[in-house]
Amino acid sequence: MTGAANAVSGGAGLAGAARTWWQADRGRLLHAAKTVIAVLMATWLSMRLELASPRTAMVSVVILMMHQQSGMVLARGFYRAVGMLVGSVAALLLFFSFPQERVMFLLGLSLWIGLCVCGAAYFRNYQSYGFVLSGYAACIAAVPSISNPYAIFDNVVISLSEVSVGIACAGMVSGLLFPQRVAPMLLAAGQQHIATFAGFIRTALQGSETAAGLGALHLRLAGERAQLESLRSAAVFEDPEMRANNALMLRLNHDFLEALARFHTIHQLRSRMAKAADRRAGDALDALFGRLAALLPATAGRTRLELVEIAALHQGMLGLDAALPAYIAAASATLADAPPLAADRFAAGATALREAVADLLSYTGNFLALRAPGMAATPATRVQPRGRANPANRAFAIASGTRAMVAVLASAWLWITSGWAGGSSGVIATTIAISLYSIMPQPIAIARQMLIGCAMAWMAGLVFNFFLLPHLDGFLLLAVALAPFIAIGSYLGTFPPTAAIGLGFGIYFCFLGNLSNPMVFNPAGYLDAGIATLTGIAIASLAFATIVPQGGHWLAEQYLKQLRELVASDICRTPLTGLRLYFETHIRDFIQFAGSRPPAGRAGQAELLGWAFAALEIGVGTIALREVTARSVLPMAWERHQADLLAALSALFRTPSPTTFGAAMQALEQTIAWTGRNASPAASEARAILHAMRLSLLDDALPLVGVASTDDTGGPDAG
Repeated sequence: MTGAANAVSGGAGLAGAARTWWQADRGRLLHAAKTVIAVLMATWLSMRLELASPRTAMVSVVILMMHQQSGMVLARGFYRAVGMLVGSVAALLLFFSFPQERVMFLLGLSLWIGLCVCGAAYFRNYQSYGFVLSGYAACIAAVPSISNPYAIFDNVVISLSEVSVGIACAGMVSGLLFPQRVAPMLLAAGQQHIATFAGFIRTALQGSETAAGLGALHLRLAGERAQLESLRSAAVFEDPEMRANNALMLRLNHDFLEALARFHTIHQLRSRMAKAADRRAGDALDALFGRLAALLPATAGRTRLELVEIAALHQGMLGLDAALPAYIAAASATLADAPPLAADRFAAGATALREAVADLLSYTGNFLALRAPGMAATPATRVQPRGRANPANRAFAIASGTRAMVAVLASAWLWITSGWAGGSSGVIATTIAISLYSIMPQPIAIARQMLIGCAMAWMAGLVFNFFLLPHLDGFLLLAVALAPFIAIGSYLGTFPPTAAIGLGFGIYFCFLGNLSNPMVFNPAGYLDAGIATLTGIAIASLAFATIVPQGGHWLAEQYLKQLRELVASDICRTPLTGLRLYFETHIRDFIQFAGSRPPAGRAGQAELLGWAFAALEIGVGTIALREVTARSVLPMAWERHQADLLAALSALFRTPSPTTFGAAMQALEQTIAWTGRNASPAASEARAILHAMRLSLLDDALPLVGVASTDDTGGPDAG
């Protein structure tokens, strides 16, 4: 009886473990099954249409199905089709230009691939995938035809046909068979994001976090926002309602960036005023900040906010926005006998709070309008830019293109000088790796994992091609034998630690397996192609590690130079239309890059984040100051003071030094003094903005140099 009971207990335990595993991995297994169906469908259709080799269609399906959501598959499929078409035309033009000049042809091909990778690194969105395909599609179509130029047109037609089959099969299976939509995922991610944002706002208002802790929150928000932008780009491909609301989602991103900058400024103001000898201004502002903090829903230990909580927050802020002028006037009256500096501090904080509440109201209003079709969106308060801002770093894009060109040339040189029969496979593998991985984060690690996946696929393909395939008769048996290999790669690809290995296994199993119609068994050719492919990936990995690596100091310094030039040139001089979104998008991109740097050291995360926050505070203040001038009528003397201040700030950010810092502080003090002598409302508003900028320049947490010894901790400036 005891043995039977133990057996029953063991069986129940196994059944429970199986149920737990099924609940945890059901989505992964479903995705793997869908990938298998799509690959088999593409294989059958390619053979039915008597295409020479279905491997291009199979590889297309594997790459597209790396995403589980149908919208992402459709988005990638669209840009893959465009990229293949452009790349095929480029291959024809290269053959037309250099029909019997292999060296010149390979030079032209490497230059084309470098330009495409440069474009991919510059745009860094779904458009970048089209650039990547334009590069390696030319290589895939052209390189096999070098020894037979007359076959180039047939190769181009066959490649386009196979890619079209792969895109169609992946899109149909993903969109029709148990589809996973992007739109629900986008809306759910938005509710998680606003919970993080509410926690950031509470931290900024209460000052309950250090600058480093707030920087970590800022990094997390920037990463979440980038994910939301990626989901938005895919959602418009699958959902007509999301497509109709695309402009609203873009405005939501703008509102978020605006509000994020405002609340970060409030945190910095609060931290600075905490050091002042006279605490009355800080206490009055804390009371105002507390009114907004009381409206925020509790976020501790939570990953998302419910819509009813967000709606309650929006309604509460509507009331606060209406009552805020009276609260500010009452608090200001209590500071009637305070020193002028304390009154200026209070005015700066009150202005920042008023603008932050307005931006947050717009954000929550548009957030709710996106989820409740009957609710009207918040009217735009500023002119929106005509085009979307592109925060790309040109140095990074040029370095990526140069790296790709050198890697392809190195692989081609190895092929030509060695006379290696399978060297063309190495050139193709290098091109695919250097192009595809360049748009992925941490390409060195990705390339190494892909190398592991390729080695595994090579061994698996050896077993499949020469031990299983000769014994199969008919497509049904072929499908049964092929399915486990495709499923393994797809299943591994659903786990973040092994995603690149699984993708590499799936891509290179299909590529090296090289099913043909009819099938040709050539063990020596298979081994040669595998070695060439591994060599090509290794060359790409070596290029990522040695030619302007993403973790190197030079690239970080170029990003920092671009950020400072952004403030020195664009913020101080370019037209205001769309300038806020342009600036804040660049700041977010820079913060994301800073998050990938080491915590300390040369061009480390701490230094880059310090510069990001300095640029954010001074840049937002400068834009606000220029907006006051644009909508108000002020004397000519103001325009002269503003021009001097902008020139001094531009010089400070372009060449930071004690001299330029002193000049900027002098210009700022003179401008503040002028506003004190002018009683107009516009001058008072400008004075509050200028005082906030002054506090930012004097903040020792920021990397601006030459900080005066008489700061707000008790020197002659203390109030």
